Amino acid sequence: MSTFPKLQRNSFIKDLLKNFGFLVFYIFYIALSSIYALFPPLLGVLFAKYIKDYKEANFLGLFVVFSSCLLFEVQKANMVGIIFLLFVFLGVVVGKIAAWLDEENILFGVVYVVLPYIGYFFASQCLGILSAQRSVSFDLWVLWYIIAEALVVIWKR
Repeated sequence: MSTFPKLQRNSFIKDLLKNFGFLVFYIFYIALSSIYALFPPLLGVLFAKYIKDYKEANFLGLFVVFSSCLLFEVQKANMVGIIFLLFVFLGVVVGKIAAWLDEENILFGVVYVVLPYIGYFFASQCLGILSAQRSVSFDLWVLWYIIAEALVVIWKR
């Protein structure tokens, strides 16, 4: 039996398929979430993916996160680019805090979910004050979204 010592697996193709699969799943999911109000918008999952891809310097993954944020904002008729800028800002803040604390703690799974929702709420309120846009209400559904997404993020760790 001969071996091929120079033959290596191409991780780019695997990464491309994984990120493309995530994007297709998110497009399908965001279409379903516009029909069923019970489905969370997965902001916490997107933020956790952003943090992971940022640490690994996975630019294709960051592009997928940016595309997913863009799809969410277009579907909700929000100002385009605000969620990704929020992710960048929160990534810097969480990155500084994670440098001080143990990042493998389960608490960070919950923080990765709670911060984007709080940031999205405050950004929506500020933009609603500055312009004539409607603002997002922080009601009981958001608590359900946070709990569901925190369980997903903790499970994926």
